[in-house]
Amino acid sequence: MKGIITKDLIALRQVALTMGILMVFYLFLGFMNMGNSDGSMSYLSIMALVINVMVPLSCAGYDEQCGWDVFGASLPLSRNKIVACRYLVNLIIIGFTTLVVFIGNLIFMAFGCHSMGFEAYLIPIVISLFYIALITPIIYRFGVQKSRFIVIAVMLLPSMLVAGLLIFMGNAAEEESSSMTDTLDALTSIPVIPAVIAATVIAAGLYVLSMLLSMRIYRNKEL
Repeated sequence: MKGIITKDLIALRQVALTMGILMVFYLFLGFMNMGNSDGSMSYLSIMALVINVMVPLSCAGYDEQCGWDVFGASLPLSRNKIVACRYLVNLIIIGFTTLVVFIGNLIFMAFGCHSMGFEAYLIPIVISLFYIALITPIIYRFGVQKSRFIVIAVMLLPSMLVAGLLIFMGNAAEEESSSMTDTLDALTSIPVIPAVIAATVIAAGLYVLSMLLSMRIYRNKEL
């Protein structure tokens, strides 16, 4: 399994430059928003999320281009372990981007920004786990090229739902401002850290279920 993980990490060297540019770009955006400490830190979270979601797509794309699945089937390694290695690589990258966010936070603190809260580190991890859990079985079932539009839809759908919800809430607020204010106050009164920790547990559970589903798909897939 160590060799499979190393193979994926070596393949990611081809997108290392892109990842580096993204890190510098979002750090630059953070510096440009130094007046708003929350805004500066949010760019670090966005950077981590973009890289975390990009990695499984990149690894699967390189495997598909070079026909690695056929070669991997000839190795004395079960398909379950091959899938488990991919999910482990995703966790390694999530850990790496979390470290980058931590270092970026220290840099911003040195320039006078407030420190990020504990939940600010967990939120990108939670969203990344949700996205990876959704898109990875799709990639194993249909391949990178065939599932590209499905993956894009999966990634855009939550944003569209949130945008629609905000519009709906805005319209409703004009008609029933008092009741909407009470609802928003109730939502904002929910403790942030316990809610994020609960979301992390749920995301971790979905990640494990996603891995089991991907294992089943890959076991039954003709290579």
